[in-house]
Amino acid sequence: MTNKTLDSAMRVRRANAADARAIAEITVRGWQAAYRGIFDDRFLDGLGVDARELGWRAMIEADEDGLTPAWVCEAGGRTVGFISGGPPRDDDVPLPAAEVYAIYVLPQVWRGTTGRVLMDIAVDHWRSLGVSVLVLWVFEANARARSFYEAMGWQPDGGRQTLELGGVAAVEIRYRRTI
Repeated sequence: MTNKTLDSAMRVRRANAADARAIAEITVRGWQAAYRGIFDDRFLDGLGVDARELGWRAMIEADEDGLTPAWVCEAGGRTVGFISGGPPRDDDVPLPAAEVYAIYVLPQVWRGTTGRVLMDIAVDHWRSLGVSVLVLWVFEANARARSFYEAMGWQPDGGRQTLELGGVAAVEIRYRRTI
């Protein structure tokens, strides 16, 4: 599915290189809002958009085979969220499977439909390719995100890892969903 118009104000489409800046901005704003209290404020306030823009542009341009797609959601003439995914990075995830690498929406549209719509697009895409299991990683302390995933049928599967960012160690837990 390349483009999907959801209503007159919202549209989801495959991301292209021109979306890299908006995706990077949404990532930074999402981190700064969602991870206060998990990571140090100085670390979060110091997050920059430019390097992330370059990374997203490179990833999107490198996806010639369509195995690591990203989608953006536009509403009111601007990009308000995105989701990306690809092959699972963990050896213990049985194939056929895929991983949601990132899903972020602007904080001002949290609790709306943007995140759900993006997740549904990605699930439909992976299902159409014969994928039966999806996984994603979420910070254990991120109760808002965990609640969102659980409301959509995701469950912790026992996977745990610790990331150290900005001098703070935070536990991530892996969620799994059968599709």
